[in-house]
Amino acid sequence: MPRSYRLGERAAQVQATRDRIIEAALELYTEVGISAATMREIGSRADVAPGTLRNHFARREDLDRAMVERLTSEIPLPDLAIFDGARSIEERVQSVIRAGGIFMDQARRLYSMWLREPMLTGPWAEKGAEYGARWDELMRTALGPLADDEEAMAILRAVIHPAFFDSVRAGRRSTDEASALVTTVVVPWFAARARGGA
Repeated sequence: MPRSYRLGERAAQVQATRDRIIEAALELYTEVGISAATMREIGSRADVAPGTLRNHFARREDLDRAMVERLTSEIPLPDLAIFDGARSIEERVQSVIRAGGIFMDQARRLYSMWLREPMLTGPWAEKGAEYGARWDELMRTALGPLADDEEAMAILRAVIHPAFFDSVRAGRRSTDEASALVTTVVVPWFAARARGGA
């Protein structure tokens, strides 16, 4: 008698295998970097045969694209709504600094991968350019009349940078506490510069 076949169960198994491969690749990329991770090692870590890996991801770029999609679905970029109700440069800068801290909390794994090896090719570069453009838009919106001020942009980029933010956090401050501290220190400089005094 033929085995009963349930389409829903099969689809769930296929998705579970795909998810396992993506997760294995993310772990390996974080540990050794993109260029050092091989498809063979990814398959071994995911506990799938080479043929199964190829069935799910015929090319390395297909796997990279799936990884980028996974990470970006887990790490939504802030949108301009973070400035709703913020009228002054002080309020806008405070909003973007806090949004940066929250984003960094969510993007830990992505940032760890970046530190191991900057993602400069293929789907990684495409998504990186998209992320960079969004952060540029958020920072320019926060700065308002200072949006074209190179020094103001440089300072804001620096304080939102994960390494700076983590050093302020110093292992004991929450995201809100670190955001508040950074805001307290830098917002007066931006406000004075906007008034023409810096």
